[in-house]
Amino acid sequence: MRLIKYINESEKEFWRKIYKDDKTHWLDKNVSNLTKKVVSKYKEFNNVLEIGCAGGIDTFYLSKFTNNSIIGIDIIEDAIKEASKNLKNQPKDMQKKVSFEIGDAEKLRFKDKSFDFVYSLSVLHSTDINKSLKEVNRVLVPNGKSVIYVFINGKEGIDKTKFLEVCEKFFKITDKNIIKKKDESEDKHTALIVFLEKKEK
Repeated sequence: MRLIKYINESEKEFWRKIYKDDKTHWLDKNVSNLTKKVVSKYKEFNNVLEIGCAGGIDTFYLSKFTNNSIIGIDIIEDAIKEASKNLKNQPKDMQKKVSFEIGDAEKLRFKDKSFDFVYSLSVLHSTDINKSLKEVNRVLVPNGKSVIYVFINGKEGIDKTKFLEVCEKFFKITDKNIIKKKDESEDKHTALIVFLEKKEK
């Protein structure tokens, strides 16, 4: 338990430094290609949770296709401050349906069956996957959908086989893709994208 707590605190400190130094593409003003693909695939949502919203750029894009509300959470306070600041510059109708708050993927504060879609881009590999995916399943409505993007190599990555095994405990995997990419700092990443549907007991 102490080791897990230490790892979580180290992870938080890492991201605090990233936001403070403003050296991350998570603060870019560009919508990710995956977010565009998600919208193209699912067309519209009712209530959305985004885990790891950073500055809110993908949140704003998703909100255009969300009928009721979208909540973006991030474990780092500076990210939520940035997202909230960015929200003030969005159209009034968007401001009414979008909200941001500090949140932990392993302990979501939301009631069971609160969302029909949960989205997480480059976050859950830094969590206890059993806890976070169980929570994602809990807050989804029956037949709810989720799209998760995780790193599966390098020091930040997670074991692909173990990750898929945990996914299958809670979800039906409807699609998956492995992508290799190089970021602005020339670091190479291999990522796994899974498209999930809530598995009913």
